[in-house]
Amino acid sequence: MQGMKTMALVEKEALHKILPQKARMALIDRILSADSTERTVVSEAEITADNLFFNEKMQGVPSFVCFEMIAQTIAAGAALFAHGEGTKAGMVLSVNDFQATIPCFSAGDVLRIEVREDYAAEPIFRYAGTVRCGTDVVASAQITVAQADFEQKETIGDDRQSK
Repeated sequence: MQGMKTMALVEKEALHKILPQKARMALIDRILSADSTERTVVSEAEITADNLFFNEKMQGVPSFVCFEMIAQTIAAGAALFAHGEGTKAGMVLSVNDFQATIPCFSAGDVLRIEVREDYAAEPIFRYAGTVRCGTDVVASAQITVAQADFEQKETIGDDRQSK
């Protein structure tokens, strides 16, 4: 069910500098588009056997991981829309209406994650997320997040040990 890679607005190395998730916890690979007026962001994730959630028994990544890919796309959009003014920390409050049409994604699949903000009452925001593999919608969810009153300082999944 392989999707096709597209040209990126923000590639992996630059994307991983703006995401709070680091190393293997960073699940999206590039931002394809971001529209601050429409409040939409589109990212892409390549499924590999190196993925933190790759399950040898299933020979793939379970589809429930999509909600984290949607959340990371939301975080990347927030960072891009902040235009370097400092990204506020965010936290997922709820994941609603999660649906997946397949149990897992195979190595080599390329997922397109599409996110649209559909409610905003600062500091609470709700997003509709859709995940496609090729032209097929394979997962969707609504994610509600809260934006904290401080800048993001910590990273999640950083391989470095503090001494």
